[in-house]
Amino acid sequence: MAEVQTFHPVTGSEIVNTAKNMLKEGYRLIQICCTKTPTEMDIIYTFEKLNLQCENFKLPVNVGDTLPSISGVFFAAFLYENEIHDLYGVNFTGMAVDFKGTLYETAVKQAFSMTGAENKE
Repeated sequence: MAEVQTFHPVTGSEIVNTAKNMLKEGYRLIQICCTKTPTEMDIIYTFEKLNLQCENFKLPVNVGDTLPSISGVFFAAFLYENEIHDLYGVNFTGMAVDFKGTLYETAVKQAFSMTGAENKE
């Protein structure tokens, strides 16, 4: 039987301290992703211990929101954060490396933030 994943809610003001706590408890950052449905957009932060124990944190966002970067805690987060900025239109402050919207070159700016109706135009 497959294990069910749980998602802990987190806010933008809590995410840096959450990342610090995960590091302190021996977790590593394994991914940050943004996912979009027709009604919502969420950023999922996933941390893992060496024993394969994963913890997921779900942060609801909108295009244009600004969040603090966790790259000061987990340096590699800057790549995920730049990607989310370029493809979904979510801003991050304090990134260790900020490509300022040039990590990806796409035909449509913030292409994944668009709804199906906007893509048809």
